[in-house]
Amino acid sequence: MTTTPEIYDLALTGGTLLDPAQGIHDRRDIAFKDGLVALVAQHIDPTSASMSVDVSGKLITPGLIDLHGHFYHGGNGSAVHADEKCLSAGTTTGVDAGSAGFLNYGAMRDYVFPAHRTRLLAFLHIGAVGLAANRVLGGGLHDMRVIDVDQTADAIKDNPGFCFGVKVRMHYNAVARWNAPEAMKQARAAADQSGSRLMVHVSGTPIPLPQVLEYLGPGDIVTHAFNGDHESILDRNGKVRPEVRAAAERGVIMDLAHAGVHCDFEVAKAALQQELPPDTISTDLHVPPPGRTVYLMNDLISQFHAMGLPLKDAVAASTSRPAEVLGLQDSLGSLAPGMSGDAAVYDLREGRFVWHDSAANKVEGKVRLDTFLTVRAGEVAWKEGRLTQMGQC
Repeated sequence: MTTTPEIYDLALTGGTLLDPAQGIHDRRDIAFKDGLVALVAQHIDPTSASMSVDVSGKLITPGLIDLHGHFYHGGNGSAVHADEKCLSAGTTTGVDAGSAGFLNYGAMRDYVFPAHRTRLLAFLHIGAVGLAANRVLGGGLHDMRVIDVDQTADAIKDNPGFCFGVKVRMHYNAVARWNAPEAMKQARAAADQSGSRLMVHVSGTPIPLPQVLEYLGPGDIVTHAFNGDHESILDRNGKVRPEVRAAAERGVIMDLAHAGVHCDFEVAKAALQQELPPDTISTDLHVPPPGRTVYLMNDLISQFHAMGLPLKDAVAASTSRPAEVLGLQDSLGSLAPGMSGDAAVYDLREGRFVWHDSAANKVEGKVRLDTFLTVRAGEVAWKEGRLTQMGQC
């Protein structure tokens, strides 16, 4: 009796691959070797892999990329444990949005992030200590002396592959109205000096949104773009503001960053109807106060699909598009051979599902992506309700 030699570490067989970057939405088997995608084919012999998982009837996507979360676990009071919150949703890459600044990012880089299986990247806060004092001071930029453009830019330049840009919070609890323009100016300078991107929190901005947008160019990110604040992307008639449209047309990224409080479903629906969908779907994962629900990535894809966004577009906004925003499209966001071996497998659960926002709006849908399995670096990292192994401290 002859046996097929084991040439792969893992094979997923029988599933339907939805990979927008490759334009594939069809039956495919996928094999992984040495942490990378080794083969995508109509049929792969399951005995050719050391481990094979039958995922017949399930949907396979590239591992999701959450462009906005808070993962400095232990570094501030609102950060979550990435492996617990990301891998269970099919998220294999999380980007921390300004939890740390140039004074305290070192522990995040050297100790916290390496202790997780989830790939973790960062934007540095323009404030020196990020959100470390957020719970007692409310936002980070009440004293503008915490900003140092040169040291922030140097930290980003010194950490390629880890730091991807500058984060600034334009929120009335974070920065005074009279200081907001200067904060934007200095954040812009740090991004330019480091050759990186600028991410701006715009929900609750103390200055007009069009004024904020003036600072942003191609590749910069408006996060919490679909909030219901009076300075939202819509005008008083419910139309997308011309300044917002102009920003999108020049390549400014409209990021969801739902957070349970920074996305208004009525704003999002109006934007979808006017052909302004989110470029990127993200969570703003954090430890919420009582009464707030912060949805994971699989729920956000399901929500926006229920609102009318085609599933392939919702998956693209969670995989290939954020990979492009980060400049990592050659390694992340797709399951083409040679790419990082990160994948998510979902059951397409049918039923009646209801999601809520903080304005008491709701979205009802008939399909929800329930995570069956998450593959990180070619290994099963989460399966049917449990982590196979968390990162090691």
